[in-house]
Amino acid sequence: MRRRLTLTSELGTNSIKALKRAIALASFITPTAVYFQDDGTAGGKKEVYLSAAIQRHLRKLYESLCRKEPVLSREAFANFLEVVQGEKSPVLTEERYKFEKFLEVWWLRFGLQAEKSGSIKEKDLSKPISNYFISSSHNTYLSGNQLSGRSTADAYRRVLRRGCRCVEIDVWDGDSQSSTPEQQRESSRKPGSKLEHVRHLSGGSLHTAAAHIKETVEEKIEQTRHKLGVHKVHSHSPRCSKSELSPPPFGREIGAALDPASLANQLDPERASIRSIRSVRSRPSLPPDEPIVMHGYTFTAPVGFREVCKAIREVAFETTNLPIIVSLEVHADQEQQEVMVQTMKQEWAGLLVEKPHDTCPNGRMPRLEELLNKILVKVKKASSCLDNSGTMSTLSPNTTLEDDASGSEDDRPGLPNGTKKPKVLICESLSSLAIYTHSEHFINFESPAAKSPSHIFSISETRILELVSSKHHELFSHNRHFFMRAYPKGLRFDSSNLDPSQFWRKGVQMVAMNWQSWDEGMMLNEAMFSGEHGWVLKPAGYRSEDVSAHQEDIPHRTLDLIITVLAGQHIPLPEGTHSSNSRSLRPIVKCELHVEKAEERIGAIIEGGGRVRETDYKQKTGAGKTDHPDFGTVRDNELQFLGVQRVVEQLSFVRFKVEDDAPRLVSLNRDPFAGWACIRLDRLATGYRFVHLLDANGNKTQGVLLVRIAKNFR
Repeated sequence: MRRRLTLTSELGTNSIKALKRAIALASFITPTAVYFQDDGTAGGKKEVYLSAAIQRHLRKLYESLCRKEPVLSREAFANFLEVVQGEKSPVLTEERYKFEKFLEVWWLRFGLQAEKSGSIKEKDLSKPISNYFISSSHNTYLSGNQLSGRSTADAYRRVLRRGCRCVEIDVWDGDSQSSTPEQQRESSRKPGSKLEHVRHLSGGSLHTAAAHIKETVEEKIEQTRHKLGVHKVHSHSPRCSKSELSPPPFGREIGAALDPASLANQLDPERASIRSIRSVRSRPSLPPDEPIVMHGYTFTAPVGFREVCKAIREVAFETTNLPIIVSLEVHADQEQQEVMVQTMKQEWAGLLVEKPHDTCPNGRMPRLEELLNKILVKVKKASSCLDNSGTMSTLSPNTTLEDDASGSEDDRPGLPNGTKKPKVLICESLSSLAIYTHSEHFINFESPAAKSPSHIFSISETRILELVSSKHHELFSHNRHFFMRAYPKGLRFDSSNLDPSQFWRKGVQMVAMNWQSWDEGMMLNEAMFSGEHGWVLKPAGYRSEDVSAHQEDIPHRTLDLIITVLAGQHIPLPEGTHSSNSRSLRPIVKCELHVEKAEERIGAIIEGGGRVRETDYKQKTGAGKTDHPDFGTVRDNELQFLGVQRVVEQLSFVRFKVEDDAPRLVSLNRDPFAGWACIRLDRLATGYRFVHLLDANGNKTQGVLLVRIAKNFR
C-alpha cells in the first residue's frame, strides 16, 4: 500500500510539474487579446493580440511611468509621448489612465509603428520632376532570372501595385502570318519600299523561337519523367502558394527543378525550331503583326506588347495618381514601331503625354503636380540616317553603335566579328512621344546633349562607378538638374541587384532594380520608397535650386543611434521549417546601419563596385526562444551606433534581419533567414515601437519586434 502511495505521489509531483510547464509554455507562446473599446467606429471594439513577453514589457513601462502611483497621470503620459515617443504637443482629455486605457489611447491615437507614415497630401509636388528619386524596375517583364525567366504582363501589375513608377519594356518584332518562303527569300535579297515591305521571321522572332525550343525541351522532360515514374520536385513552402503579388524567390523560377538545357541535345533542332515557330504564331496572347516583349538573345518566353500596355493601363493609377515613366528599349523595325505608337495611343488614351504641358514653357521641366495621372514615354530621338526605303543605310560617321541610351544593350552579345550591333533607328512618330524624357547616348558632361532639359542618360552601374572616381563633381552637378538612370550590369544573370543607395547619393534619380529578387538591394529600395508612392523629393543640396558648388558642401550631421530589442511575436520561420518547430526557434536580430562611406564622399574607388557591401555598422543580439521571444533576458539586446559622422538622414537606412540561430539548421545546411525590415533613417520613429517583418519575398507577415529607439543628431 505504501509502495502504491509512493508511486502515486511521484506521479502526482511529475504531473504537476508537467502541467505547470504546459501552462507556462501556452501563456508564453500564444498571444492573448487586449480589447480597445474606442476604435473609431460606432460601438466598435478592437482586439489586439500581444504575446505575454510584449505585454510584460509594456506593463513594466507603464509601472515605471506611474512612479509608484496606482494610475498614470495625464502630465506623466503627455511627457512620455512628447519626450520619449517624439509626438508633437499631444492632447490628452482624461486626468488618470489605467493600463488598458493607457495602451488604448497610445495605440489608437498615436501609434507604435517604427516607420513614420507618409501622406500624399503632405507631399511636396511643386518641384521639377528631375528633383525626385523614382522607384524604378529593370527588365520589368521578367518573372525570374535574366536568361530563362518568363515574360509576363502580371509582372507590371505586381511592381506598379508595390509603388514602382518607372517600368521597362524591351520591344521586338512580332511575327507576320502573311509572309511566304518565296516572299521571305525575295525580301531578304532586296528590301522594297515601306509600302511593299513584308516582314519575315525577324531577329526578335528567332529569339522567340529559341524560347519555345526551351518549352519543347521542358515538355520532353515531363514525358521522360512520366516514363521513368519520377515525380516533379515542388516546394510546399508558403513561397509556392503566393498570389501574383509574390515574385519568385531570388530570381528562380518556381518549380524549375531540372535544367532543360541538359536534354537539349536529345532533340532534333530543325523539328524543334519549326514546332516552336508554329507555337509562336498560334498563341492567342501573341497576335500576328504586333510587337512582342522579351529579353533578347536569351531563352526567355515572350509576351505581347499590347497585353503589357493593357496591364499598365489597368493598374497604373490604382494606388496613386503620381506619373509613370515607361522606358522603351526598342529592337523592332520602323514598321513595328508605328504599331507600337498606335497601340500606346489606343491603350493609354487620355493618360499618355503626347505634347508639352500648357503651363510649361520651353526649356523648363514640368513640376510633378503638373503630370498627375499621366504616362510619360522614355525613348531615343529619331535618327536622320535613313534612306528612302525607311530602312537603315550603311553606317555613316553620324551613325553610332549600340550605347547606354536604351538601357542594358551595352552588355549584350555583339556581332560575330566582335563589334557591337548597330542601334535600331527610331521613327519620328515614336520619338515625338518622348516629350520630357528622351534617351541620350552619354559621351561626356560637356556635350550639347548633356544640357538639354529633357534628356536622360541611361548608364550601367559599372560605368557610373567609374565616373564617380573620374568625374565626381561633374556627375553630381549634372544630376542636380538633369535625369540619369542606372541599370544593373549584364553579368547579373541571376537577377541580383546593385546597392542603390550609392547611386542615390550621387543624385541618380532612377536606379533600375531587378524586382525578381528580394535581396539586400531591393530591401533598401523598399525602405526608400515605402509609403512614398514611388516619388521621393531629393534632400536639400541635391536639387536644381541649390547653389552650393560641391557635394561636400551639403550639411551633414553626426548620429547617435541606440536600438534596444525587447521582445517579438509571430517571428516567421525559415523556409522549409515546419510550423511544429516554432518552439525550437532561436531567433537572433541583426541590425545594420547603411550610411555613406568616407571614400564615397571624396570620389575614391568603391571597394566591391556596385555589389552590396558589408556595412561598417553591424550588430546582433543574443538568441531568444520560440517564435514569441523575450529579448529582455538575453545578452547584447542593446545595439549601439554612436558617433556616426556625416550622415544625411534621407539617404541612410536601418536594416533588421532575423535569423534562426538553432544548431539544427547548420547540420541540415538550411538558410537561417526568417524575416526582415528596412527603414529610411528620417522615417525611423523614436521611442517604444513595433517593427513589422517581411518574408524573403517581400510579403508582409504577422511577425513584429518590440524595440526602443533612441535617435539623436548633433
